[in-house]
Amino acid sequence: MAVSSLGYISLVVTDLEQWRSFATGVIGLMPVGDPDTGDRLLLKMDDHPYRLSVVAGDEDRLACAGWEFSGAVDYEAAIARLEAAGVEVHRGDAEGAGQRCVTEYASATDPAGNPFELYHGRTACRDDFKSPAGVSHFVTGAMGMGHLVVPAPNMDETHDFYTEALGFGDSDDLRLPPPAEGAPDQRIIFMHADNPRHHSLALYNFPVPSGIIHMIFEMPDIDQVGLCLDRAQAAGLPLMGTLGRHCNDRMLSFYVFGPGGIGVEVGCDGLQIDWSTFTPTVSTQGDVWGHAYAPVGS
Repeated sequence: MAVSSLGYISLVVTDLEQWRSFATGVIGLMPVGDPDTGDRLLLKMDDHPYRLSVVAGDEDRLACAGWEFSGAVDYEAAIARLEAAGVEVHRGDAEGAGQRCVTEYASATDPAGNPFELYHGRTACRDDFKSPAGVSHFVTGAMGMGHLVVPAPNMDETHDFYTEALGFGDSDDLRLPPPAEGAPDQRIIFMHADNPRHHSLALYNFPVPSGIIHMIFEMPDIDQVGLCLDRAQAAGLPLMGTLGRHCNDRMLSFYVFGPGGIGVEVGCDGLQIDWSTFTPTVSTQGDVWGHAYAPVGS
């Protein structure tokens, strides 16, 4: 009855055209639909109708994470658990489901104030992805579009919410020194969905105005990652983190600030795990090498 994967992410942004240029020209996502109509940009990275939705607004922030369930039974069970825990759940209508290309969806907010949606039955799937930047493919499939890291200053409460109400499992509990003198220690809890990706969701114990620390786009190999890094640097984009390899999921990656300061990780080689034989880890080192970070929110 756990979440199957991260199905989609929706952002509100102040500059839709900058996001169109960044997402298609740097990351290599494929725009879908008519670019001359409306204030919503849909971006495709595999056979799903879209994975990233970008909507024009008056600030740059996370609009929601879309968590996929394997079917109606698991979806309804999750809603029942949320409601039993006192969470206000809003069921979507047929028009909204059509816009999301899903059979049914519902929306809610976690204890840290992060918005999310639940859904089942992705519709309009077809294998017509072609990257404008020449990316051969992204690592998705049953593992979903990637992972998302969100702020959760009330870490324990928010962590319990995701494990108990939505069925996430623990992957790693990372403790790091304070980001600045006088600040508390940093803590990041990594959680997996019902798929082999090391984590689909992570919680960070500091507030961030945008509501998003970063999201990842996983590529098939280091050459695709390096070419993306070249495109980011040619576009003059500031790096959020230099090239490096993580300890826990072994991802080889770099981080870039997208338009509006939203963090994006681009990587390869992420671990795929058999959860039946895995014991959650506790770590005090984030990286094997590299990943010199700019301050979050800079």
